[in-house]
Amino acid sequence: MIKNYLLLALKVLKRKPLYTFISLFGISFTLMILMLLTSLFDATLGANQPLTNRDRLVLVPSLERTRTETDTITKVDTVFMDNGQVRYDTTETYEDDVVSTSNGPMSYQFVTKNLTNFKAAENYAFYNDNAFIDGYLNGQKFSFAAYYVNANYWEIFDFDFLYGGPLNADDDAQASKVVVLTDKAAKAYFGEASASVIGREMDLGTAVYRVRGIVARPLTDSPLFGGDIYMPITNVDPRELNSDELSGGFSAVLLASSPGQREALQEEINFLAENYDMSGEEYFDALELFNAPFITGYAQGLLGERDAKKAVRMLFIPIGILILLFVALPLLNLVNLNISRVYERKSEIGVRKAFGANSRDILYQFIFENLILTFIGGAIGMAFAVGMIAYINANDLLGITRLSYSYQVFLYFLLVIIIFGFLSGILPAYRMSKTNVAESLR
Repeated sequence: MIKNYLLLALKVLKRKPLYTFISLFGISFTLMILMLLTSLFDATLGANQPLTNRDRLVLVPSLERTRTETDTITKVDTVFMDNGQVRYDTTETYEDDVVSTSNGPMSYQFVTKNLTNFKAAENYAFYNDNAFIDGYLNGQKFSFAAYYVNANYWEIFDFDFLYGGPLNADDDAQASKVVVLTDKAAKAYFGEASASVIGREMDLGTAVYRVRGIVARPLTDSPLFGGDIYMPITNVDPRELNSDELSGGFSAVLLASSPGQREALQEEINFLAENYDMSGEEYFDALELFNAPFITGYAQGLLGERDAKKAVRMLFIPIGILILLFVALPLLNLVNLNISRVYERKSEIGVRKAFGANSRDILYQFIFENLILTFIGGAIGMAFAVGMIAYINANDLLGITRLSYSYQVFLYFLLVIIIFGFLSGILPAYRMSKTNVAESLR
């Protein structure tokens, strides 16, 4: 039965080449765009290396200090007395008003003394990403984005090490002159990213560093790991390391013991901020620590929105609506094309019913034919998408972000094909399955 349906479906597609071409073009183009979008979404927000622990992360990028002053608000009420005289009642209320704020990354002393002892946290990482450093080789100058990270950074973010290994606690303690490079930085500086690069020296700034490891460049750009080179955190200017100020150039990432503990960890962070002793501050009197799970923090950073729920809504609701519209328009077009194509086969349906076929057989046949058409269009769309992804990645059209071929993307794509084919075929198939035999043969 399936074989007969398949042969019949292929013959039907050849019968009307124009309809077939329009249908295949609509399906393949739509599914190509959907695959590119799902690839971009997976690369940006998926649990790919170095974000395998994404669902357990709590980001603490910065703090905000505020000064609050109490304003006296005087209110005058007019009261008319029974004897016609007017009396004025004056009342005073007191309201707190934030008169000054200062926000930004934290100091090294603050993060190391305050963000390492939370009960709900399994691990913590600190990093400083405010620097570019120049490298020199054979009279040629290179500019690299430099990240100064502590040893725990490599435990929270599971980079794909191609060669060598990570920095460690001894490197932090001794301020060792060692670096971890991305494969792109290694190719730029040494002309290759191979095992032979490990142990070689690099002239960076005013010092000579030795290569400890090479990691695969992450799929996407992120403030969490946007460096070309990574150095021990204690290589930062000693004045920054020893500063007693609350603000500085450091951010933190905390790893909750489980995804369910993220909220408890955030509550601990907020409690610390609310009860922090501000007596050492001459001007500010309150502290807030910005903190959020990974996806929420991504939305807040992208949109510049402080309200976490609002940021997520602002990011995902418009994206969902656009994707829905993008799918709905070609879907409606395919339904119309399928109705026209199926309507021309009324006589064929009448003959089949006259020879004993029931409505269910007709319904299954047309849904199967449409799924075959959709799978062919999907295969073409997938081929186009693979070519587009390779072209985008090869030419860095999205900057550091690279689209992926992960199995999640393939499953999303397969699911979309099945839904697309079923929805665009069910209505015309149902209408034709109810066709009256006498009317069809007339």
